[in-house]
Amino acid sequence: METFFYVGTYTQPIHFGTGEVLLGRGGGIYCIALDHDTGAARVVHVNPSVPNPSFLCCSGQGFLWAVSELKEYEGMESGAVSSFRIDRDSLALERINTVPTMGEDPCYVSVAPESGLLFAANYSSGSLSAFPVNGDGSLEPIRQLIIRSGSGPDVGRQEAPHVHCAVPVPGMGRIMVCDLGTDRICEYPISTETSRLLTNQAREIAAPAGSGPRHPAFSAGLDICYVSLELSSGILALRREGSGWTPFQTVDSYDKSPSQGRNADNLCADIHLTPDGRFLYCSNRGRDCLSAFAVAPDGTLSHRGDFPANGRTPRSFCIDPSGAYLLCANQDSDNVSIFRIALEDGGLELAGAVDIPTPVNVVALPELD
Repeated sequence: METFFYVGTYTQPIHFGTGEVLLGRGGGIYCIALDHDTGAARVVHVNPSVPNPSFLCCSGQGFLWAVSELKEYEGMESGAVSSFRIDRDSLALERINTVPTMGEDPCYVSVAPESGLLFAANYSSGSLSAFPVNGDGSLEPIRQLIIRSGSGPDVGRQEAPHVHCAVPVPGMGRIMVCDLGTDRICEYPISTETSRLLTNQAREIAAPAGSGPRHPAFSAGLDICYVSLELSSGILALRREGSGWTPFQTVDSYDKSPSQGRNADNLCADIHLTPDGRFLYCSNRGRDCLSAFAVAPDGTLSHRGDFPANGRTPRSFCIDPSGAYLLCANQDSDNVSIFRIALEDGGLELAGAVDIPTPVNVVALPELD
């Protein structure tokens, strides 16, 4: 049996907030097939139609959306987001349309199906863009642009807001936004009448100062949320209480004990739960590992181990829908590593890798309607 995934890449130079400039080597959006029996993967096709398609999302209706992580688009200080139709036989992508995000360096894209809205997080501009999605997958022009304000104590990375993601809370008509620049996690309600975010009803949670919240992962019951903290290399656990969230645990994103001797500069990145909710994983750049945590019945985390990513700078990763495999995009070693997940203890065993230049994001193709 094969499962299919799409991989977003950098195709052009990208300027990071750290001052680093990366020369993107990717060819566009890659489709890969994973053999569940062997763990081997192969590239099915490459779609080169848009620049820097770093982050992706797709739907069971046969559509895929991708940001173009750019500082300038059609003469504007803006990135862009594109919609694609997925061919149900070949899984090739046909571009439908592209619209500007009106913010620089969009680094995350998501769709809230209940509202019919797509969201793009503009990192460098510290803003959030919302677009209506039509029935044919195409995007209408931007409907709402939320520009955040503030800063944090890290003068090199938190001189201004930096919206790193916008993730719908499934079935609850809300979206969670992580602002790395201001150490804030913000939940916005979505109006079903106007298909807009209700900024006057937003609820903010303060992350630890200087921690840099990046991505959230929700438990199946949506009562617990885990947030990766990029700058402090930590994980913040939140419990929903009434209409808000209350922090109840903070853990290191990898083993920082002196005996490890590996406490060099590290930036925590992506975070995901297994489908059964028993294990949580996060990626660590610098340490270049994937760290595993067991999830107790009360939601608390206990570290289970750090596993080499089989590459440099592990960015986004994806757990396949069966919970058997984890696929990790290693940006600076031009490969996507494939790991088997041990059902007993959550350990990771390297099963193989597929060569893809400057990969950033991996998403599973859902079962098509």
